[in-house]
Amino acid sequence: MTPKTDSPKHREKLERKRRRAVDAYTRLQRAAALSAAAADAALAPFGLSASQLGVLETLQARGPLHQQELARTLGRSKAQMTAIIDALEKRGAATRERHATDRRYTSVHLTEAGAALLADSVPVRVDAVTSIMGALSGEQRTRLARLCRRIVKALAPDEDERSETDESADPEQEQMDGDGIDDPDDQADGDSDGSASASEPPDADNAEEAGTK
Repeated sequence: MTPKTDSPKHREKLERKRRRAVDAYTRLQRAAALSAAAADAALAPFGLSASQLGVLETLQARGPLHQQELARTLGRSKAQMTAIIDALEKRGAATRERHATDRRYTSVHLTEAGAALLADSVPVRVDAVTSIMGALSGEQRTRLARLCRRIVKALAPDEDERSETDESADPEQEQMDGDGIDDPDDQADGDSDGSASASEPPDADNAEEAGTK
């Protein structure tokens, strides 16, 4: 007798899961790339890249930082961060300063010009992001944030990816956070966390697959 884990039906289910995983990842990549390009385009009038804006925002929030700490925080290589800070320093938005006693230690500081640049550019980019996310309802944005948080938690467990949206969500909804968006096939295969959504039907493709079982 063919073991269940090696049966044609089981292999077919695994293959469907792989296809759906790749499809979801491809769509995530595409949506992220298009969204980032649209949001970054709002910075063009200010002559800023998203990475440069990230450095200025980090310096404003945390104060002067060592260049290596900036690189770690923003996920950039040492060479990339050097180029970013060079560009910001050239336009007077940031400056490097050596430590008073340890001349080997150089920290990056936000200048008044950099703070003014942030004050002008951030609201414009926020408006662009708000417009992009306007394609989703409020509930969909909350669910998307939770999904992204789950991925981040799986890949970087030590990161705190809890957003303001999550914190202000309905407490009853928050208690579900297994999230209620599991695949019908996963539930049938026993892989779900048992928190199926009552408010949002499954995708048509998944529903069709579930109906063929």
